[in-house]
Amino acid sequence: MPVKKRSDHEVEPFKQKLEEYRRKLTLKTDVGFRVAGRLCSGPELEQLMNLLADVITGRKTGPFHDVQTQKDLITVTGAKSVEPDLFGNDEEDGIWCAEVQNESIEAGRIEVERVHLVLNGLPGGKPYSCLKKSHMIWMTDAIHIPGTGRPLFPDGQPVVRLETVDSATGRRFPDRTEVILFNLRYKGNSKRGDLAHDFRETDPKKMKNPLLRELMQRVKYTEKGEMEMCELTRQIFQDGKTEGLQEGIQKGEIRSSRKTAEQLLQMGIGSLQQIAKATRLSLSEVQKLQAKLNA
Repeated sequence: MPVKKRSDHEVEPFKQKLEEYRRKLTLKTDVGFRVAGRLCSGPELEQLMNLLADVITGRKTGPFHDVQTQKDLITVTGAKSVEPDLFGNDEEDGIWCAEVQNESIEAGRIEVERVHLVLNGLPGGKPYSCLKKSHMIWMTDAIHIPGTGRPLFPDGQPVVRLETVDSATGRRFPDRTEVILFNLRYKGNSKRGDLAHDFRETDPKKMKNPLLRELMQRVKYTEKGEMEMCELTRQIFQDGKTEGLQEGIQKGEIRSSRKTAEQLLQMGIGSLQQIAKATRLSLSEVQKLQAKLNA
């Protein structure tokens, strides 16, 4: 059966919507940060990791090596894998990962990613004492602690560190995994404030850091950036459908379908009816998601 081609009057509006989405793209979105990572050379990925780690932790880190984007961390349990946006090692062979989590953090996700990172840092056949130090950085504009209505960043602070604390005495227990959440809504007059600003900025010319400015110019103004963005959005769409089908549990399928639908609505790709059909959601559900995004 011949493949049905888009007519000219269908292609032009699609291109316009895609270009509009591209103009609005920022580094604080999954697509923006992932595409920027894909357009980096090896040394640039190391430089990017160093920038994020230094500014967010507030101390000198690195130098880094073997930094990768979207490294698949698979556990022996067969659980769903985790793919950090950036993953690499410092000069002491400590493990680092950094990623963007836009708008909200799904309850349980921090714990799952932490476990993946810990298992990845334990050499096969070695005693537990050989566990490597690991550092997990999450950049997010989420407002609430996952699963609660309580503020994630008290008084708008730029950083929250998750630690193991004795609730009775307040004692802190040694932990080989450092978990830091960075507030992308932060607007302070500091290096952290500048970093958050650059992740929110849609215009590369207004970005303060030269590396982030260069990466965002590639995302928005180069043919390769457009190709990577289109490929990634297609992959997100397909992964969302596959994930929902494989879970086989109604709640999991609906959650995955809603996430995919929200991403398609944000990109302006497809009509509400087409998105409903592709994600197996009702038209009314898609309309509610659209109203929520427009609010």
